[in-house]
Parts: sequence; structure tokens; C-alpha cells
Amino acid sequence: MTSIVAAARTRISNERLGYLSVFAFSAGAAWLCVLDIVLKQPVAIDFKSFYSAAVAASRGLDVYDVTVLESIARELQLPHEPTFPYLYPPFFAYTFSWLARLSPDTAQQVWSSMAVVSYGLAATFAVVAIRRATRDPRGDRDAARGPAIPTVLLAFIAFLAWALNLRISLAMGQVNPLVLVFICGALALSFSGKDTPAGLALAVAAGIKVTPILLAIPWVLQRRFRALAGLAAGLGALVVISLPFGAAPAWLEFLRRLPRMSHGSKIPGLFDPGTVPNFSLAGFYARLFGQDAATIKAASVITILLLLGAALALGGRAPSPSRSLRMLLPLLVTMVVASPFTYVHHVLYIFPAALYALDRAAKHERRLEMGALVVLISLATIDFPYVYERFKAPLPPLVLSVNLYVLLAIYALGMYMLWRERREESAAPGAVAPERGGQPTRGFDRGAPITAAASEAIAPTRDSDAPHGLGSGAPAT
Repeated sequence: MTSIVAAARTRISNERLGYLSVFAFSAGAAWLCVLDIVLKQPVAIDFKSFYSAAVAASRGLDVYDVTVLESIARELQLPHEPTFPYLYPPFFAYTFSWLARLSPDTAQQVWSSMAVVSYGLAATFAVVAIRRATRDPRGDRDAARGPAIPTVLLAFIAFLAWALNLRISLAMGQVNPLVLVFICGALALSFSGKDTPAGLALAVAAGIKVTPILLAIPWVLQRRFRALAGLAAGLGALVVISLPFGAAPAWLEFLRRLPRMSHGSKIPGLFDPGTVPNFSLAGFYARLFGQDAATIKAASVITILLLLGAALALGGRAPSPSRSLRMLLPLLVTMVVASPFTYVHHVLYIFPAALYALDRAAKHERRLEMGALVVLISLATIDFPYVYERFKAPLPPLVLSVNLYVLLAIYALGMYMLWRERREESAAPGAVAPERGGQPTRGFDRGAPITAAASEAIAPTRDSDAPHGLGSGAPAT
């Protein structure tokens, strides 16, 4: 057995062993979160809606009619009231209609297992993306001889599983871990220079939950045409794949209902947009402006554009790979609050950006910055709406958005780190211009070639980079 392990060890690089260890550790942490759920919990409230939609799709019924889902839930004697409507594109319900062949309890166990694997893969892809973005620009392969995955990084992954409240996503049977794995996969592929597959991966994330498509906007500004072509082809493929399952009428119904599912709209079977648990921008404005849907929609769209525009402007049209990862934190926060309905379990989507920010802060010994990140991330997923219920008197509307305020503070911190990254790059002696030799540097990618003088000035030394952090990884192949 020892000889077999040794032989396998010689065939697997330190880097790949590191990724395997990240996956095993992350999936293990997620499994500990979900074990009692699988063993004891009845069908979760959100998974109940997904399962009912899968049953409706398998029977050729309207998955967007909440009364259909309610009747299926009563027929199958599923727990929880009420039954929430299905709001995602048809691809998800129809391609997962095979879940309807399983009993509800078995289907949830399979679903929870998929979520565990998804979190493990998402953590692994996030590490790949960070290593690709922070690798030694001199192409020094000796760095690969150091520890493949530093212990502090695994500690951050375990911390984020708790701080970003992975358990609540698993306990509610949410789709967030599945969407997250495709977001992180798109980042890993993009930083590895594989634009078309990156676009395909992001297409799956956007095809399940629409808002991840915001991450493609930097590709438009940076003229990442292959990534955009992959995104377009992927979205088209999702439609084609779902058609044999009978999804054609559902796609037409989804497009017809889409304007009525936007900011400030009252969706049948769902909470009012101004309900306290909804801490999206639309929820915030709904609590301020009441039932004025037009005002809510206008204020939400303007604020989203301001947040998005500020991040893109500070990131620059041709940012370096490390600055692209810095830009990811404000972009992902914008993606979370841009949804018409945002709840505590949606904060999980900032995982890859938070992991990078913590890793860089630890590597450069920025203790105050790391402490601020830890506090803000931990606060962002506290269920403050539950805390509000402890007060006997009604609270003013402005007090009912603490989660949103914390997310905006994380956005501001991300913008500060992005500004510092840009300032340090411009101040570096011999820094390379954004475009050189007709090859523009590109965010979420490898960037333009770096001259020897610039690489010596910008890149950290091997000795300072090796102990921990991801900058010591081997160069991409």
C-alpha cells in the first residue's frame, strides 16, 4: 500500500495535491454543516418549491403558477406553509425534473449532497483563480516546491463556511452553492486564460440565477470577445438542452412574467418587497416609499448603476489580474444587493472575493484590514430581521436594513483595497502601461506581458511570498 501511495504521489504535483486537499477539507466542512439536516430535517422550505417545480415540469404543468405548486405540495403532503413561487429561469426546473422521480426525503438528501460537493468545488476553483492571479510574473517554478496550500488558507475557508452562513443555505435547501461553483469556475478558467470555457461556466450560473450575468460587464469593457461569445453560446445551449424536457412554453411564460418579477413588484405567493427579511436595495426603497413601484424601481436601478459604475471605473478598463480580484468584492456585493429579493443566505456569493481579501491581508500583515473583514463578513449574515422581532415597539424603516448597511460597508472596504492596488501599481518604478505591444492587460485574465524591470518592482520576492498566501503558487501552464 505504501508503494502504491508513493507511486501516486510521484505522479501528482504539489499543486494538484493542494487542490485535492482544499476540496476534501471544504467538502468535509460543508458535510459537517449538513449532516444533521440530512438525518433529521424534513423537506426544507426552499427545496420544497424546487421539488414542486420539478414535479410540475415532469407533468407538463406551469412551473410559474404558484397555485400549481401549492396543489402539488398538498398532494405530496410536503411540510411548511406557504409554498413559495418558482422564480428562476426554466432551465433549472426542467433539467432537474429527474428529482421528481425520487421521494421528497431522498431527493433532499441527494440535493444536500450536491450542495456539499458544490461548496468543495467552489472553494477549490476560488483557490485556483487566486493562485493564477497572484503567481510569480517571472515564471519562477521553484515556488511550487513550497507548501502547496498553506494552513492559513484552509483556516480562512473554514471560517468563511461559518461566517457566510453556509449552513443556512443548506438548511433551507437553497441553490446558492450550485450557482457559486459555476461563478468560481468561471473565475478559475478566466484567470487561466481560457476565455470561452469561462463564458460557458458563467452562462450556467446566470441560467440558474440571473444576477451573475453582472460579472460579464467587465468583459464587455475589456473587449473579452471570446468570453462573451462563450457566455452567449452557453445561454443558448441552456435553452436548447431544456427543450427536450418540454420547457418551450415555460421559456415564453418566464419572459412574459419577467417584468413583473423586477424591483418593487409584488409577486403572487411571495412576501411583499418591503418585508423586513428582504435587505436588497429594492427592499430598502420599498420600506421608504411604500407601494410606489415606479419610484422603487427607478431608485434601485440608479443605485445599482452607481455601485457598478464606481467599481468598474476604479478597476480600470485594463486592470492587472490582482486588481481584477480586488474589483470582485464590490462587484459581488453589487450582485447580491441588485436582486429584487435578497436574504441572509445570498451573502454566500461574496465567498471568492472574501477569501482573496483575507489571504492578501494576512500575507501583507494588514491586521486592521483583516480584522475589519472578519467583523463585517460575520455581521453580514446575522439574521437581523429575527433580532428586530425582539423589540416590542415598531422600528423606523431606516433601522430595518442593517444587513444592507453592512454589505455596503464591505463594498466600501473593497473599493478602498481596489484604490490602493491601483495606486501601488502606478507608483511602482518601471510600471507597465495598460497596453503594450497591442496586447491590453485584461481583468480576470493573465494580463499583458510584464517587463523584467516591472516584474522585479511589482512582484513580491520568493522568500516573502512562500510562507503563506497564494502568491507562491506555480505559474499557470
